[in-house]
Amino acid sequence: MNASRLSIDEISPRELRVSGVIDAHTAEALETALTRQGTDGDITLDLRSIDFIDSSGLRVIVTFHQQLSDAGNRLVLGGPNESVIKLLEITGLRDHLHLTE
Repeated sequence: MNASRLSIDEISPRELRVSGVIDAHTAEALETALTRQGTDGDITLDLRSIDFIDSSGLRVIVTFHQQLSDAGNRLVLGGPNESVIKLLEITGLRDHLHLTE
């Protein structure tokens, strides 16, 4: 799935790889892709190739994290780069979200 400057690929069941930019113009595409996965199990969101993420992207991640958590499951953020980790630290979200390398 492509939305402007964002590419979203299902690399295995319940695992999405996103690359590019998650901002106000592309966040809806990410939200749609996550929603299609449903909440019946953990989902891994591979962020290794994210160049930029803004508050719109964080909103989608936090909202879906909460939906999965409410269903007893997890949204795992795989391989976030330094800029994504820094943003999560600045916003106080790093300790609330599930991160893997």
